[in-house]
Amino acid sequence: MSIDKQHWMDVLPADPYTVMAAGYLHDFHRQVLTMLYQPIIGSQALSLYMTLWSECEQTDLNPNTLTHHSLMLGMKCNLKMIYEQRLILEGIGLLKVYEGFVDSNKKLLYELQSPLDPHSFFEDPILNIFLFKTIGKTQYQRTKNFFSRNAFSKEGFREISRSFDSVFQTITIDQLHEIQQSNDLSNSNDSRILQESQPLKISVQMENFDYDLFLEGLSDSFVPKRSFTSEVRETILKLAFLYGINPIQMKTIVMRSLNEENKINIETLRLEARDWYQFQHHEALPTIVEKVQPIQHREMVNDKPTTQEEKLIQCFETISPRQYLKEISGGAEPSEADLKIIEEIMVDQKLLPGVANVLIDYVMIRLDKKLSRNYVIKIASHWARKGVTTVKQAMDLARKEFEETKQSSVASKARTGNRRNKAIRTEIVPDWLQSNATNETQNTTPDSSSQSNSSIDEERKRLEKELEMFKNKKKR
Repeated sequence: MSIDKQHWMDVLPADPYTVMAAGYLHDFHRQVLTMLYQPIIGSQALSLYMTLWSECEQTDLNPNTLTHHSLMLGMKCNLKMIYEQRLILEGIGLLKVYEGFVDSNKKLLYELQSPLDPHSFFEDPILNIFLFKTIGKTQYQRTKNFFSRNAFSKEGFREISRSFDSVFQTITIDQLHEIQQSNDLSNSNDSRILQESQPLKISVQMENFDYDLFLEGLSDSFVPKRSFTSEVRETILKLAFLYGINPIQMKTIVMRSLNEENKINIETLRLEARDWYQFQHHEALPTIVEKVQPIQHREMVNDKPTTQEEKLIQCFETISPRQYLKEISGGAEPSEADLKIIEEIMVDQKLLPGVANVLIDYVMIRLDKKLSRNYVIKIASHWARKGVTTVKQAMDLARKEFEETKQSSVASKARTGNRRNKAIRTEIVPDWLQSNATNETQNTTPDSSSQSNSSIDEERKRLEKELEMFKNKKKR
C-alpha cells in the first residue's frame, strides 16, 4: 500500500489527539536531541517532537482538545509530512502511539519517550554508526567530547559514606498506616507522579534473519543457552540489520566474542561485527546504499505476489541498492564510482532505496549495463520533484516517460521521411517497462518487430533469472 493511501487511512485532520510524556523531560534532553538525534532523523522529525513536547507542557497547565488540523497549522505543513515524520520518531524510539475510540470516534494518544542518555546512545550499535556516517569523523569526535567528562580516579581513597539507617530513625506502625491511607487516596485520583522514564531503545524486527537457524548452528558448539540474554539477542539482531550478516556468518562472529567464562561480551561482539564488515568491504563502514525500502513505503508487505511484476516489486522493496547492483552484476562487487552515484541520488535527491533500485534497473538496461552519472541524476531529480516514494510510483512514471519518448521518436522519424526501407531501431528496456506499452506502430518493419520480440524475450529471461537468484538468496 502506498504512503499516499496509508496516511489517510491511519489519520485524518479532524482526528483528535492527546500528548503525554512517559517520564520527565528536561533541558538536557534538548541538547541530546539536537546534537545526537537530529543528524539521523532530520530537522522536520525533531520539529514534530519539539512541537508535541511544547503541547504536552501546555496540556498539563491548560487541558484542551487538540486536532491534527491544528498541528498542521502550527507546523505549517500537510498531514502526509506530519505522518511520515511521526513514523520516523516511532522507529527511532522517541514516540509511542496508541489508538482508542470514544463514542465510536477515533482518538490517538501520543506518548513522548525520553531520548537515550549520551552513554547509551554511543553504546548503541546502530545509532552510533549512523551518527558517524552522517556527520563525519571530525564532528563525531567533537560531539562525543562534548558529552564526555574527565574521569576521577578513586585510587587511594576509601568510601566513608553513611547508610540510611545510621542517619535516620525508623517510623512507627501508626505513621506507616497513615501513609498507606494517604497513598490509597492519591491513587483514586486520575493523576500520576512524574518520574524519570526508562528511555525506549530502538527495536529491530529482523524478519529476514533466521534466529532459530543461527541457534541451531551453535548447537554443536560450547556456547551455553544462558549466554543468549535478551540484551545479547537484541544486539545480534541490530548488528545483523546494520551490517547485513546472515545466521551462518553471525555464528563465527559470536564464537569470537566469548570470554574466559564462556559468556558473550557485547562490546567484543560489536567490534567483531564491525571488523568483519570492514574486512568484507575494504575498511568501509555501512552507508546509506545498504538500506532497504522503509516498511511504510512498501506495497508488498502483507500481500503475496501473484504476478511477475509484483514479484519484482517485492524484490525492489526488500533488497538494498548495493546488493541489487551486485546481483545484476553476477555477484561482482559494485565499483566505488557506481556506489557514489547511487549514494548521491539517495542523499541529495532523497530517493528511497526501492525507488533507487527501479532507477538502477531502468538505466542499466537502457545504457547497456552502464551507470551514466548525468543521466541518472537527471532522472532522479525529476522523480524527486514528482514526489516519488514507492516502487510502484517509480515504475509507473518510468513507463509514462518511456511511452512519451517513444511516441515522440516515432513522430520525428515519420516527419523526416525516406526511411521506409530502414528498420527502426528498437531499444532494449526492462520487461516491466514493456508490460503496459502499446503495440508497435504500423511503420515498424517485420524485421524490427522480430528484433523487438527477441529483445523482450531476452529481457524476460534476465528478469526471471534475477528473481530466481533473489529467491535463493532469501532462502539462504
